Amino acid sequence: MTNPTAISATPTLISDRQLRLVEAGEQIELNPGEISFSARLWAQLSLPYRDPGDLPRWSRQNGSITVTVTPGPAGYPFGVVARYLLIWMSTEAVRTQDRHLNPGQSLNAFLRALGMNTSGASARRVADQLHRLATCSITVEDTRVTEQTRRVSGANIHVASRYELVFPRAAEAQATTASIVLSEDYFADVIAAPVPVYTAALKALSGSPLRMDIYVWLAYRMATLRGPVTITWAQLAGQFGGEYAQLRQFKAKLIKHLDAVRVVYPRARVAVTDAGLRLHPSATHVARKRKKALRRSA
Repeated sequence: MTNPTAISATPTLISDRQLRLVEAGEQIELNPGEISFSARLWAQLSLPYRDPGDLPRWSRQNGSITVTVTPGPAGYPFGVVARYLLIWMSTEAVRTQDRHLNPGQSLNAFLRALGMNTSGASARRVADQLHRLATCSITVEDTRVTEQTRRVSGANIHVASRYELVFPRAAEAQATTASIVLSEDYFADVIAAPVPVYTAALKALSGSPLRMDIYVWLAYRMATLRGPVTITWAQLAGQFGGEYAQLRQFKAKLIKHLDAVRVVYPRARVAVTDAGLRLHPSATHVARKRKKALRRSA
């Protein structure tokens, strides 16, 4: 009789990307490096993953909260670059405690830390997404329904109140120099409760805006969670999955990207169930003492 322990299984091959994720996760555990910040708004809701094109407005829902984005003359902000820029804005606002931001060396250094080229076509993408972010309108509404009433409260938000952008035309030109003044409401929301994340984790998860959204969302939820909670697939689809025609397609994609996020944030205790994702209180990815120390040094 053959000894079952003598039968060697076919080794599982992992892709170069998976290997880089594993290496990044190990490095973050040993030496996490720089901290960045996201606005709490983008930990609860999301921007489009792709350009919605000519749609007059675009919406996502998280529980009773709905965000509606109305494009300005430049169109909708979308994708990975828009998210990089929002995180850079929040990080600079927390660091300087100032609404006035001056993209240039700081932004270029941040983008390079994320592995992004800062010249040529990439520079033009950055300028384009800055323009889209500066000119769009965001409405956040909270709708509560009882047997007697339907109550709606909300706010109209602009990321920027003023801006000046320079669009590079030469192929070798560096990423845009510009000036941006965050709106008072957006600035107040950013500095009131910023969500700390590791820049190295963002770099490891780059290439997919959904991966980035899941990471920022988990970082936020684990910092605020007080007990186990199940987020249903329907709720998750409302927040993250509006671009998928069928729920099963969204579930498969979310689970795939969640697996990647857990490689760089292994202490996040998340269980995939038939009902949805079961979140358990976990260690925050960025230690609370590091977040406090960084904000004190700003």
